[in-house]
Order: sequence, then structure tokens, then C-alpha cells
Amino acid sequence: MHSITMKVPLRAYLLFTATCSSARAFYNPHSPSSPSTFLNMSTTSPSTNLSQAKQLISKAISIGAPAYNAGDINKCATVYQDTAKEITSLGIPSALQSELLAEIENEASNDNAKAWALRRIFDSIVDYTLPLTPSPEPTIPSVTLEPFTQTQLPNEPLGVMDNVMGGISRGSWISKANTFFGETSLANNGGFASLRWRFPQKQNWSYAKGIYIKGLRHSKPMEHTFRIILKDDNCERVRLANYKVVFANPDQVQDQPLLIPFTDFDEMEQMGNSLVGSPSFNPMSVTEIGIMAIKPTVVGEFQLEFEEWGLYV
Repeated sequence: MHSITMKVPLRAYLLFTATCSSARAFYNPHSPSSPSTFLNMSTTSPSTNLSQAKQLISKAISIGAPAYNAGDINKCATVYQDTAKEITSLGIPSALQSELLAEIENEASNDNAKAWALRRIFDSIVDYTLPLTPSPEPTIPSVTLEPFTQTQLPNEPLGVMDNVMGGISRGSWISKANTFFGETSLANNGGFASLRWRFPQKQNWSYAKGIYIKGLRHSKPMEHTFRIILKDDNCERVRLANYKVVFANPDQVQDQPLLIPFTDFDEMEQMGNSLVGSPSFNPMSVTEIGIMAIKPTVVGEFQLEFEEWGLYV
């Protein structure tokens, strides 16, 4: 059972190509939200709960993985099961909590199946990042919103899907409605769909503080999270490199924009792996912006829509 985190050096290069396929719209904005909560809250903050869960997982794997590799599968499964029970009391994202509880209560699986099932859930918890969300109260600082214009962004983005790995996820864009929809699939080690807008000329956004999204709505608001993608000149020198920030609107706040500061794009990544030693995002040389739906929080059909997006200053 291999380790759960991986970082690759900045010099690593990979080749990636992908295409966009059509998808079916399904989201009904008038349907009731899920009765589950976005985070199962305890007395501590969500970030503290998640951090504690990840620490418990790291400890469990340091004991369980060597035991499994030495042939003591029962010990591995027992350690993972006990850790899973402890994590459920902390408060973690609802989708992961439900999955964890279901496996804890699953008495049909043998030790080997139990160990691997819990390990996969552990990996999902470790990979989870708390999203930026719109403030439900009008407490955001006074900002000026500058929406993207048609001359800035091409009407039709490039679809970048997981088919490079044999995946079958799909996504499409309705430009008139600012709607991104599709379906992610875990088949063939896949699990993401994204759209990318390439700028005809490099953009200098150094005068702005970040990106805003106004009127954000999306499917399964208590579970689904998405990623905003940015690329600068430095990313263009490293194949597949970009910056990502996770966002969501669990409370379906409509009267406050989501603000995503450039300072949050603090580490370049490549195929989901952090590039150690990479510079922070440079808003003076922006080459691309995008939106992504990706596992583990988005598996299956999804839809994201908004009134407008742009820069805030």
C-alpha cells in the first residue's frame, strides 16, 4: 500500500492532449438542496477538523501499510477501521463522511477488501481541499467588479478531458448562459472535465486583486466543489503546469460575489501534483483561465452556472 502524497520536481514534464465532447444538461435550479450538510461540523473549525483527520490517516497508514506488506492484512484492516471510526466524530465533508460510514458498517467485506476500500476513502480525504465560498453576509470589502468582455475571452473554450488516460468524462459549455455541464467518470482511472480559455495576447492583471464569480450556482451544492484554473508565462515553460483554487457555493448565496484572490494561487501544479519550488502566480503575464470539475467531490453528472465573472479591484 503506497504512500498517499506525491510531489514532483519543477523539471518534470508530461505530454497531455484532450478533446471536448457533448454532454446533457440536467440541473434544475428549483430543486431542493441535499438535506446533508457541506461539513459535518464539530466544535472546532472545518480546517482544523480536516487537518486532524489527515493526521490520523497518516498515522494509520504508517502502521497499516507495513503490516499489510508483511502479510498481516487483518492488522491493517483493523487499524484502518478504528481510524475511520475516530474520523467520523471530527466532522469532514458530507460526501466523504457518508462513504466512510457506509464502509465502516459494511460487514460483508473481508480484511483485504476492507483495507483497500478504507484506503481509497482515506486518499480522498487527504486530497480534499476546503473550498472558497461566497460570504453569506455582506461583509466583503468594497471592491470594483470588472466583468470579462467578449473581446477578452473567446466564446468557445477548449475542452480538456481525462481521455488522455483512457477516461470517458465529458463536459460542454453554453456561452449564452455561462453554463458548464457534463459528467465525470472514474472509468479507466479518469475523473475530470475542464474548459480552458486561451487569451490571444498575454493579459496584465497586476492592477486587480483577483477573480470574481457572480450569481454562482451548481449541482449538489453541499457536495460538489470546482476549481478555477490560471496559467501564466511560467506555466507555459512547464508542460501541463497551472495554478488551481477550489471553490463552491454550498449555501447558494446569490447576492454576494465569490472573490478568489490572486494570492491564493500560490503553488504551481502539474496533473494534480505540487511542483516544489515553483513561483507564485504572476498576474502580469496571464495566458489562460479555466474551470474544472474533478473527483473526488464531483463524480457523475454536474452543472455549474453563473451570471458573470471577471476581475475585482
